[in-house]
Amino acid sequence: MFEVFYWCLGLFLASLAIFIFVLTHERRSMWAGFTLTTTLMFLGFLAIDTIIIIDTKFPKQHQLISQIVLLLAVGVALLIFAFVILLILMFLYDGIKILLKEGTKWTNFLSLGMAAAIILLIFAYPRLGRLTVTPWFRFIYLFLSLSIFYLIFIMVMYTLTSWLNLINIRQKPLNYVVVLGAGLIGKKVTPLLASRINRGIEIYRRNPGSKLIMSGGQGPDEEIPESHAMAAYTEKRGVPKSDILIEDKSKTTNENLKFSHRLMKPNTSFCLVTNSYHVYRALVLAKRQGLQCIGYGAKTKWYFTLNAFIREFIAYLVITKKLQATMIASIGGMTLLLAGMYYLSSILNL
Repeated sequence: MFEVFYWCLGLFLASLAIFIFVLTHERRSMWAGFTLTTTLMFLGFLAIDTIIIIDTKFPKQHQLISQIVLLLAVGVALLIFAFVILLILMFLYDGIKILLKEGTKWTNFLSLGMAAAIILLIFAYPRLGRLTVTPWFRFIYLFLSLSIFYLIFIMVMYTLTSWLNLINIRQKPLNYVVVLGAGLIGKKVTPLLASRINRGIEIYRRNPGSKLIMSGGQGPDEEIPESHAMAAYTEKRGVPKSDILIEDKSKTTNENLKFSHRLMKPNTSFCLVTNSYHVYRALVLAKRQGLQCIGYGAKTKWYFTLNAFIREFIAYLVITKKLQATMIASIGGMTLLLAGMYYLSSILNL
């Protein structure tokens, strides 16, 4: 009994230690979300084993402990059910709202698409499994199920890692604050871009002696480079012109980071500032360039954030397409191996 408890305790402490190590050394890795998940999982096992030990040591209170465990189990089940329903309702509400507010671009249908996907997975997809009367279809269904499970797993890890990378506690002083550009309205910054700049100014003022880098080139439908409008907005907020650096050649987030870094002195620290939903993908791109930095998120309207977060996740899958393709191919290979073993055993039995 106690042997299982000590195993659970040891696994929990080991997982917690790895999580802390990842968090303090390279939290931009998806290992941050994965080790957080395993730590919470082993903590749950530890709690269950503790309840079993208490139940064994105090047999007279068995009925009370059983009732508590039952209530906890029912509570967890209800929370999961409520979470799924709430998630569907949020995606539906935000999907409709963003279409009304932002127009009918295809990217604005992502929230509604996600709501539809969740509904199909819960209600329609299991019915498809009942059609697995033929062996070949069983293996196709298995491949699809494992691939869907993998994508859900990656999305959960991406979400957790994104949240962890928005938390910055006791960071060393920053030399540069890079604000990533977004679209303009004429020669003025949009409310979305203004929120990024305001957040950047806030961090700049918390780091005396630092410089602000306004990063953004000129798009085909823009009158001036984004960084020029950003710099003008920043000056109006009381930041001295001498503390503002302009990077006006970039067209993508990857170029934002690359060109902004060229404006910095060697051996200096910096952070990037963008909207919360965009922070993690920007950090992944910085990591791929070998740049050490942290990220800060600016507030965004909730209905826009949810839709944009799905878009960012899709963009992350594109960035890591080789890894994702390898994983899906591995699932396919494993399914084919199982199918081959099944048909081989069928032939031998004949």
